[in-house]
Amino acid sequence: MAHDGSEGHSPDGWLPDRISVGVLTRVFTPELVDAAVEDAGAREQRRRLLPARLVVYFVLALWLFRGRNSGYGQVMTKLADGLYHQRRAAGLLAGQQLDPDGWVDAGGGRRWRQPNISSLSRGRGKLGPAPVRFLFEQVTGPIGDEEDPEVSCCGLRVVSMDGSTSDVPDSAANDEHFGRPSNQTRDGAFPQVRWLAAAESGTGSLLGASVGPYRDSEQALARDLLEQGCFSPGMLVLADRKFLSWALAREFLATGAHILWRASASFTLKPVKVLADGTYLAELTPPRTSDGPPMPVRVIEYTVHTAPAGGGGHEETSELFCLVTDLLDPQEYPALDLACCYPRRWGCETVIGHHKTDMGDGQPVLRSKDPAGVEQEMWALFAVYQAICKITGIGAAAAGIPPDKISFPHALAAATDTVAAFSP
Repeated sequence: MAHDGSEGHSPDGWLPDRISVGVLTRVFTPELVDAAVEDAGAREQRRRLLPARLVVYFVLALWLFRGRNSGYGQVMTKLADGLYHQRRAAGLLAGQQLDPDGWVDAGGGRRWRQPNISSLSRGRGKLGPAPVRFLFEQVTGPIGDEEDPEVSCCGLRVVSMDGSTSDVPDSAANDEHFGRPSNQTRDGAFPQVRWLAAAESGTGSLLGASVGPYRDSEQALARDLLEQGCFSPGMLVLADRKFLSWALAREFLATGAHILWRASASFTLKPVKVLADGTYLAELTPPRTSDGPPMPVRVIEYTVHTAPAGGGGHEETSELFCLVTDLLDPQEYPALDLACCYPRRWGCETVIGHHKTDMGDGQPVLRSKDPAGVEQEMWALFAVYQAICKITGIGAAAAGIPPDKISFPHALAAATDTVAAFSP
């Protein structure tokens, strides 16, 4: 640990407090990171080799640097090397001898050296997932202009909800906590964490996320999003056929948001009244009559016909889509507008693709061998993704172009290139 210094000294000039994550520090300011640490009760009692703020930035940086040559030591070197060697050079210019153990003057009479891998691992463990989740929750929310047609439909802000899984290291602790997929002949190669995200249409900005064991259903994770307060009046929530049920629909509608969810082929919806536009009213019924009254919904059924470009060939017809919504007025909410809006749900799959590929380049399995570490990693993933979205949104607004026209991989690479050991 760091030593040679009085407690309570001003952090100005204290080397670890000057380390940043480049342009992402505009979103995750030192003050916000300190508040996250304080909220989780993870504040250290003394200034150490790895102050909690530095550990948070290190955890975030692990998602900026993936794949080859991106171990703990290499990532910390990318964060701290510039300042560290600047201090070593300053000492040499002042006529000091280089410390054989690598200590440098870190400000305020204290000394510091780059921590080793075991210290970084212990630092992650002491920090836990709570501060990183706090950070993520402070920067979530819509960023698009409600007047943007890519963001809204029929005057409602469009939000997509979708989930996925990620492989985690094959440790006994992860296997017991998360579980793994299996079939009749064998178990999957890795345990998996299941996660769910809600993203704004047109921008990909996250409104919230939920993380749980593989055995958890996406409906259970959706209820976690509800508890987080991700949905509000004026929103139209898109979701696929895994979510539709009387109970979950009622819970979503209680937030004031509206739903446009796909029904599976096996979901029974008996027409009550056929409307002039060809859609019909039906009822979602509760499992038991004592649970509550049936819920009136409107059903939109359609197929998509695709003609070959340039003419000729055979026209292709899609499977039947069956959408269920609480927007009952066909004049205020035309069926064609809602049917054309639903494909935006796949925009959330694009968001998931960014998480699983662009930000996991070369390392599809997470790093952590324990459940708390996995959760910390997942919240850091969401946090870094959201920070890039917010910065992209600021740049798009300044340039007067839609956010979805900016390449996420390019934005990620640009953010990574700004990481240095100097304050932003």
